Amino acid sequence: MNVRQAIFAALRGDPELVPRVKGSLRERIDEQDGPMSRMVQAAEALEPILAEAVSKRPSKLSKFGLKSAHMLADLAAEDHRSNKRLAKFAHGTTLGIVFVDVAGFTTYTERAGDDAARKLLARLSSLVADKAKASKGEVVKELGDGFLLVFPAASQAVRGALSLRDAVRKQRDGDPDFDVLLRCAIHAGEPLVEQDDLFGYDVNLTARLLDHCKPDEVVVSETAKELADKRLRSVDFGKRKVAKIRGLSSKVPIYPVESKKS
Repeated sequence: MNVRQAIFAALRGDPELVPRVKGSLRERIDEQDGPMSRMVQAAEALEPILAEAVSKRPSKLSKFGLKSAHMLADLAAEDHRSNKRLAKFAHGTTLGIVFVDVAGFTTYTERAGDDAARKLLARLSSLVADKAKASKGEVVKELGDGFLLVFPAASQAVRGALSLRDAVRKQRDGDPDFDVLLRCAIHAGEPLVEQDDLFGYDVNLTARLLDHCKPDEVVVSETAKELADKRLRSVDFGKRKVAKIRGLSSKVPIYPVESKKS
């Protein structure tokens, strides 16, 4: 799915967004100093409105008909201004890219309601930020139950994702109300880092890997495994499996990964 399809799907799912997007888009156009593509303007106009709508009513995600991680990847907007927060990653080097989402989140919101979902997401968001920072990473963006993270290296991305998943497991075991099963997908590549976003082929591929990730599982692409394997002594890579990624002609090898038991 591309940016255009993501925008149309969101607007079809929630017609109330249409006038707000139009107003925001007009403001963007008026503020621009130079030329900018209509799709980029539309994506920039739509993203904060979607984020606000989802923060108030997480159940809206199911109406959009898109997984939040896919929407995050597809709404990445191209710009020519570097963001200082992500500037340390913008050096054309291979980065670790991680997408995280909550398995069965739509079912959870239907059962528990939006108030409980908001509290759960706030707690999860704090955990994601803490674990990303501990592994030298950054939370690039979030939307509902979806998070896009970036790390200086594939090994740090694997450590960060496993640390997050294990922390969620621990909290879930101690608190039945924290009913969270994460799915984490890791890839390594050279995404474009511009303004507030990470975008490009490698970002989209990472989001699609979540389709082949089971609840409570962390999976890595073969590229990420090859780069991380030599630096990691405390993790075990599982059996290789091959995933058919929508939009790609060839299949992609992926591996489940777990922390080694002490």
